[in-house]
Amino acid sequence: MIPGGKRLVWPALLVLLAAGIALSLSVGPVRNADAWIILRLRLPRAALAVLAGGSLAVSGCVLQALLRNELATPYTLGISAGAGLAAGSLIIFHPAVPIILSVSAGFGGALAAAFAVWLISRSGGGGDAARILLAGATVNLMGASVLLLFEYFSPASRLVEIVRWMMGDLSAVDSTVPLFILPFALIGASIVAFRTGTLNQLAMGSDLASARGVRVGFERNVLILASSLLAGATVGAVGPVGFVGLIVPHAMRRLSGSDYRTLVPASAVGGMVLLLFADVVSRIVASPAEIPIGIVMALAGGPFFLFLLYRDRRMEE
Repeated sequence: MIPGGKRLVWPALLVLLAAGIALSLSVGPVRNADAWIILRLRLPRAALAVLAGGSLAVSGCVLQALLRNELATPYTLGISAGAGLAAGSLIIFHPAVPIILSVSAGFGGALAAAFAVWLISRSGGGGDAARILLAGATVNLMGASVLLLFEYFSPASRLVEIVRWMMGDLSAVDSTVPLFILPFALIGASIVAFRTGTLNQLAMGSDLASARGVRVGFERNVLILASSLLAGATVGAVGPVGFVGLIVPHAMRRLSGSDYRTLVPASAVGGMVLLLFADVVSRIVASPAEIPIGIVMALAGGPFFLFLLYRDRRMEE
């Protein structure tokens, strides 16, 4: 943890969150936008970025605690691939899918992918973190391959929509989209919030947690369910958006410490801030056109994560 950073992290996060919301409401291809554009287009978009960023960051934080590995995220574990396969298939084969069906399909696909990862990791008689990560990579590749196969045989008229969705899309949003994802985000976040103390125990190892009275199997399954709920609903609504669940918990851990009672809420707000500013960048760089949010996150997330790794190495020397 950065010396003195714990005292400043919350004021800084809240200032950045307010600044991100203000920028999101003021930036766009239309200058001097009237109240209708701000309330009906930009405000729902900012709300969706807040919900998606917070959900993905908390999901990644939970998975990193359960596996005791900072590389564990909804994407590396295949959860987002399952959500993408289910929601993307609906978009390909059924035009004008209601958003509630897409969000629900994302959750169902995420849950199925998590179960598949569990089965594969247990097939060899083990269930350690390395085996789970390998199983997640397998499910991730399989889900992406099946979705590509569906795209290959789909009508050409549907390809543009599905390709744009796969890049992450916050642009095609109205006031109903954040309302549909809100219950999923609230339920998943509430489950995690009431188990931050349990996360502290599980992060120290299953044996120690069990010795302290934690029902390891039950709590792990509940937390995986909550993580799948958060990531799956988000992917169903906005498409795959990478790096949020990887970078934010990693960065917040160094700013707020490793206590999950503070790390989980800090990660939630950090994810909101990150996706808000990434969305602002996506609207500014190629204005009046937009760059998909997934591309912005991929371009910014990779170098930033390498910077964190390099900084950690220098601090250890």
